Formats: sequence, structure tokens, C-alpha cells
Amino acid sequence: MSFSASAWRWVLVACAVWTIGVSWLVRLPCHQLQWDGRLPYGGACYSDIPFLYARVGMVDGHFPYLVPDALLEYPVLQSVIATVTGVFSWAITPVTSVHVAQGIYFDVNAVTIAALWAVTVLVASKMIASPRVLLALALAPAVAATALINWDLWVVCVTVVALYFLRRERWVPAGVFLGLGTALKLWPFVLLGAVIVLGIRRRELRPVVTTAVSLVATWLVVNVPFYLWDREQWGYFWGFSSDRSAGFSSIYHVWDVAIGPALGYGELGAGTINVIAYGGFAVLCAGILALGLLARREPSIEQLSLLIVAAFVLTNKVYSPQFVLWLVPLVLLARPRVVEFLIWQAIEVFHWVAIFSWLNAVSWSDESLPAWTTTYVIAVLAHVVAVAGICALVIRDVLSGRAPRDLAPDAANLGPEHQGPASTAAERRESTNA
Repeated sequence: MSFSASAWRWVLVACAVWTIGVSWLVRLPCHQLQWDGRLPYGGACYSDIPFLYARVGMVDGHFPYLVPDALLEYPVLQSVIATVTGVFSWAITPVTSVHVAQGIYFDVNAVTIAALWAVTVLVASKMIASPRVLLALALAPAVAATALINWDLWVVCVTVVALYFLRRERWVPAGVFLGLGTALKLWPFVLLGAVIVLGIRRRELRPVVTTAVSLVATWLVVNVPFYLWDREQWGYFWGFSSDRSAGFSSIYHVWDVAIGPALGYGELGAGTINVIAYGGFAVLCAGILALGLLARREPSIEQLSLLIVAAFVLTNKVYSPQFVLWLVPLVLLARPRVVEFLIWQAIEVFHWVAIFSWLNAVSWSDESLPAWTTTYVIAVLAHVVAVAGICALVIRDVLSGRAPRDLAPDAANLGPEHQGPASTAAERRESTNA
């Protein structure tokens, strides 16, 4: 059975909405019973969204940037999204219990996140030609597991749009969307590194400068007004990020709770972790630069982007289960292999279950804590090995000159076997004009 283009788009939208619907159903026990206490961790239905709605005081009308003491540890745009959806939820919530108000706030954000995931999949459909790969993206198990833990799909959507423009060498809109992404969460900024690698390889300065200027200008336009409006709230994120210790899902926390004590070492301090994380990321970025410059054929923007973001994920001191969302589209754009993708997704879902089960055992001092600690360590190490394994396969592709398969035929930077002698969008335009 064949579909028209319009019908196929609706199929993708339906699959994307279904996936977020599953994520909502996973959290139905918390939605019906309680968003705090033992159930969120024990039932793996935890979400930051309703938790922060009560903790910050938004449930009582105290919203970040509107009330001075309502401080939220997120960058500007993510705090604004939390506030806007909070004001809307608070306006439609009758005088009722805190739990019901939290549920309404969660539902409002779930609807917006479902729409965002549908948009993300539709934008990806402009870059991926294979129906199997697109369905794997729309129905990704790790998205179903983690999409509603936080607001991370906002930044994923914006970043995929930026990649869409990068592939077409439209540097200004690409920089604008990367700037918006950086105002939502810092990690989209590192995608500028992919442009830098290609710019150095091609000996073209304009793409790098244009993208960077657009990114920085957009970030400033978004941030400066809020900095002037409420400097305490604006700066709270930066202080919190600098001082916080290792995230529960990070390799550093595994060291602190299991590996370090077993070897007779103490916990890593925040300063030590910062040095290791930033130094490790810098070393990996230098390696990616060397790879991009020494490869016999130009790597694709997708391959470079995945390697850089994965390097950030693996070295960053903070990793939470929902951060897998950052990698889901990038993996399928850089290496669209459905079986490999699903194996990795299974590992990440296991990681999600193990983390919350371990947190439940820790929080309530269960007798099962030793067993869950072992499972937790295995899950984090499996996540690290799986992500590193995918990156190793992409590096092998780059070294052998293989571009990602199953991409849309107008994708930038595809290898000669896909597009003939012109290996860049600029070269294709020149050959067309000739």
C-alpha cells in the first residue's frame, strides 16, 4: 500500500503523538496517586515537571521572572517555558489540591511536548528518506520512556531544525536556531564545532563566522532582557551548574558510589569533576577535529554533530536519563541503522529503569540496595559503552569515506556514491548552474 506525501506525514505525526502518549501513560500512576513520596521512583513515573511546579511555588502563583524568590535552575528559555505553561495552568486550575494542580500542569506540558515531537519528526522527514528509519525515530522507545521527565524535547526540536538548515548551508537561520537552542540548554552550542571542522577543511571562513555571529546574536537577544529584568534568576542557573556535584546517571557518580569506594578512594569534588569533564571534552573535540581534517572524504555534518554531542554527553558531569533525547535524532541522522538503533534504545530504557529503581532503594534504605547498586552500575556502564560503540562505528564510517545511508537525496555532504562528483551543496549548485 502506498501513501501520498500528505498521508505519510499524518502517519508520522500519529506515531510521534502515540509515543508521547505512551510516555504519559507510563506516568499515569503518579498522575492518579502522588507526584512525591515513594511512587515516582519505585514506579518509574517520576517527572521534574509537576515536582518543580510545587517546589518552586508555581502552584501558588510564584513564577520565575515574575516573582523574585521563585528560582529555577534552568537557562532562560526553559525557565520561560516553565513559567508560561505555569501561568496558563494556574489560570485554568480551580481552587483544588496541590496534586490535581500538578497534574494539570503536567498535562499542559505533555500536550506541548507531543506537538514538539511531531514537529521534530516532520523536520527529520525532510532529511531522512527511509520510512523504516523515520518510524524508528517517531516510535523510539527511549523517547516513550523519558520524554516527559523534563522539557528537553524543546531543545531537541530546535536543534533538529538547526541541522536542517546546516545541511542546506543556510548559515544564518542555522545560527539563529542554534542560538535559541543554547538559550534553552547549553549543549546545542557545541554543534558549532561541526561547522568549524568543515570550515577549516574547506578553507572557508564565512560559514563559521556567519553561523557563530547568528548564534551569539540570537542568544544575546534572548538573554539580555531577562538579565536586566531579574539578574538573580538569570544567574541562578550559572551558579547552580558550577557548584552542583555529579549527576546520578554520570560515570562520575558511579565512581563516587561504587568504583571509588571499592578501590579505597573518596568522592570526587565538584572542582575536580569540572576539570576532568572540561578537559576530557576538550581532548575529544581535538580528536574530532583531527578526524574531520584527516579523513580522505569530507564527513557529513550529521556525523560530526553526533560525535561532538556524544563527547559532551560522555564527559559532562551531569547526565540524566532524559538526556538520551539529545542523541536520538543525531544517531539516526549519522548512522541510520534501525537494528543498531533499537539495541541501543533497549540499553537506554534499561538504564532509565535501573536509575529510578536504584534511587528508590537509596531513598528508602531498602534491603535490596546492594543488588540495585550493582544493577545501577551495570546500567550506567552499559549506556557509556553503547554510546561509545555507536561513535566508534561512525568514526569507522568517516575513516572509510562512507556517508550516512537512507538520507534525503538533497542532503548536504553526502559521499560521491550518493550524489556524483559534487560533494558539497555549494559544488552541486555550481554544477547545476554550469
